[in-house]
Amino acid sequence: MVWLALLSGALAIAAVLFVGGGVFFANVSQIRRTSLSAVLKAWLKGGVLRPLLATVGRWLLPFITWNQRRALNQLLIRSALTDLDYAQVFAARVLLSLLGLAIYWGSVEISTMPERAMRTELLVSILLSVCLASAFWWLPIVWLKQRYHQRLIAIERALPFFLDMVGLGLGSGQNLQASLQLACDHLSDGALKAEWLQTLGDIRTGVGRSDALRQMSLRIELSALRQLLSALIQAEALGQGMAQIVEVYGAQQRAQRLMNAEKLALQAPVKMLFPLALFIFPCTFLVLGFPVVVQLFGLQP
Repeated sequence: MVWLALLSGALAIAAVLFVGGGVFFANVSQIRRTSLSAVLKAWLKGGVLRPLLATVGRWLLPFITWNQRRALNQLLIRSALTDLDYAQVFAARVLLSLLGLAIYWGSVEISTMPERAMRTELLVSILLSVCLASAFWWLPIVWLKQRYHQRLIAIERALPFFLDMVGLGLGSGQNLQASLQLACDHLSDGALKAEWLQTLGDIRTGVGRSDALRQMSLRIELSALRQLLSALIQAEALGQGMAQIVEVYGAQQRAQRLMNAEKLALQAPVKMLFPLALFIFPCTFLVLGFPVVVQLFGLQP
């Protein structure tokens, strides 16, 4: 199976040379005006993998199903990676799978390959290579989901302060949009601020307030925020006051954050049992029992 590793490596090298040559010939005039080192620095600053992923993604576009396109697009939107597209993510998965195959079959010594010609050993090698390629295939998806999970945690942490600022603006006589802008101005940079700024930008471009809030609810799968957005949409439809709703949800989020802190504090002793039993207790018993063992067996000089 060395030919499989060689084929994967050859495909990767050919893709890199093709993309690099295309980028080089596309920037010949810029190289003549400045210098090759300046252009290389600009390429490195802007990222060298993006052209490769874009080119390979265009090649693989006919092999991407519509369900995969919809799922990847939704995951990219929720992860706030709008500068990428589904084709580039799919290309990254394919290249990583080829890299996994190349790593596995490249680690197998060529001298031992005749001994692996037996059917059982060959089947095991194929299964291991497929497992490694599958693990590399799911790495981009795992990374995107981890990034989305971190965004949800950041949004949940910043939500109580944001609701307090919105309630302060509504209590002072401002409307909802001005109160949201006031809260965004005083909120630190993060996922929640970026989402609300995007929503406010949609409202300014002519999107209805209810539609902009619904789009934000679709981007973020956080129950607390979705309940707040649903309440704001309903209050706007029925003409109810916003200040009381925001105040109630702010108090609820503060209480929920306190409950989460108490839950984590109660989980700490349970999480400490394994490190104590595996690292602390053996060292303690070793220090206390060493003098006893020395005296029992007469090991003193």
